Amino acid sequence: MDKAAIYCRLSKEDEYKISQGDESASIQNQKLLLINYAIAQQFSIYDIYSDDDYSGLDGERPDFKRLIRDAKAGCFKVVICKTQARFTRDMELVEKYIHGLFPLIGIRFIGVVDNADTEVKGNKKARQINGLVNEWYSEDLSENIRSVFKSKMEQGEFLGSFASYGYRKSPEDNHKLIIDEEAARVVRKIFRYAVQGLGNRQICNKLYEEGIPTPSNYKKMKGLSYQNVSKQTKYGEKNIWGTTTIQKLLSNRMYIGDMVQGRERKVSYKSKKVVTVPESEWIIVPGCHEPIIDKDTFELVQTLRKSRKYACSIDENGQKQINLLAGKVKCKDCGSTMCRCNGNKKYVSLYCQLYIRTMKKQCTSHSVSYRKLIALLEGKVKGIIETHLQQEQLEEYFAFNQDNSKLIKRKQSELSAMEDRLSKAKKALTALYVDKVNQIISEDEYRDLKNALTQETEELKSMIKDLEGVIHSLISDDTANDRKEGLIHKIANFEKLDHEIINEFVDYIEIGEKDRDKNQEIIIHWRF
Repeated sequence: MDKAAIYCRLSKEDEYKISQGDESASIQNQKLLLINYAIAQQFSIYDIYSDDDYSGLDGERPDFKRLIRDAKAGCFKVVICKTQARFTRDMELVEKYIHGLFPLIGIRFIGVVDNADTEVKGNKKARQINGLVNEWYSEDLSENIRSVFKSKMEQGEFLGSFASYGYRKSPEDNHKLIIDEEAARVVRKIFRYAVQGLGNRQICNKLYEEGIPTPSNYKKMKGLSYQNVSKQTKYGEKNIWGTTTIQKLLSNRMYIGDMVQGRERKVSYKSKKVVTVPESEWIIVPGCHEPIIDKDTFELVQTLRKSRKYACSIDENGQKQINLLAGKVKCKDCGSTMCRCNGNKKYVSLYCQLYIRTMKKQCTSHSVSYRKLIALLEGKVKGIIETHLQQEQLEEYFAFNQDNSKLIKRKQSELSAMEDRLSKAKKALTALYVDKVNQIISEDEYRDLKNALTQETEELKSMIKDLEGVIHSLISDDTANDRKEGLIHKIANFEKLDHEIINEFVDYIEIGEKDRDKNQEIIIHWRF
């Protein structure tokens, strides 16, 4: 009596079929079918190999690989599957194992339902045709799934396995995101540090000192089966924040309420390898969820990142301090950024970068004292605040908006009513079809009523989308107002300049060359 190996496989596309009523593909039913077949054919069962939730194109399935190892070891003489497609949908694997390895080592392959049998002469062409059909099916299925996913992304539905740090999936709808306040506080802190002028490494150090869990560790703490495949995993396990993580967080538009997806894609339906998609091809849908960061702050951080206006160290009186003007001081004549030059370590001067880098051959020094520039700027900012001392004028400068909380609640109530109407309209469409099938209404009546209901649902969908955009805008304004209110209070009472105040007030500063009398033109370009 020949020993036989039974192989079963189930993938996600098969699970979809099962949910539609075809349970014949389930693992348990495959096993039952194949065990009964083996008994009827008088095979002794060596072992049952089963891969649940694996594609037929995957050659790295754990039990599939175990079956191949046991086959090479001579543990059995027959492999039994429900169909050839259960064994593999990849034509290359069909040729490699069913038509290559198995005949070479004396193993018979049997597909019970599709009559694939390597012992039957003339059966090879049929198996090869089946292999091609199975591969074409996988390719078509992959394209269909990709098309469906793209459509869902374009509608603003979240399709990722894990929400961006700071958000979580809604319990009512996995395709919608809601704020995870515990993590959102950290996101706001990171953006605040960036506005204050801290660079990525400085932000990492502060988060580590404060004992804040990294995003991957935070997900694990929340019980999510998240695995970080990055090369920085060993640092993540020690709860050390990486500069790449900070960089991604600070550039993530998800935090202003936009749904950003489609940043990667698989090379082909037969490969697990993914490639990065150009930003111009990302699928971005504005206003899909509540923002964590207001747009003003986000755009300011992007401006700082692009021009590298982060804080860096300078030596002042022999001590390291934060360079509050990093990236903001320009040569008036050539436009180059002014760089610092520590002469005797006691005083810091800024020089034209073109002048320094060309060994004094191009442009002139345009040197200016860092301390003098800070003092000048501090006096100017205090003068502006004294001129606009009243709260109302400061609020006007910061475009302070009214409290939208009551309006948001009213709009959310309107949205809930519209969604209820849409749900009822969809149910009415279903009931209408049942009435037609049961001949309660005529075909003409069904068509007229269906057209009317379909038009109503489309109008409601459009109104709901517009209303969601309005609500998102109002929430974004409220978030910005909270930040502005704190900033106004801070600025109105400031004693010493810091990076956040400078970034809010100053766009850039131009430095002219000194004349014979040592007079120097300094032009401050304000952000208002």
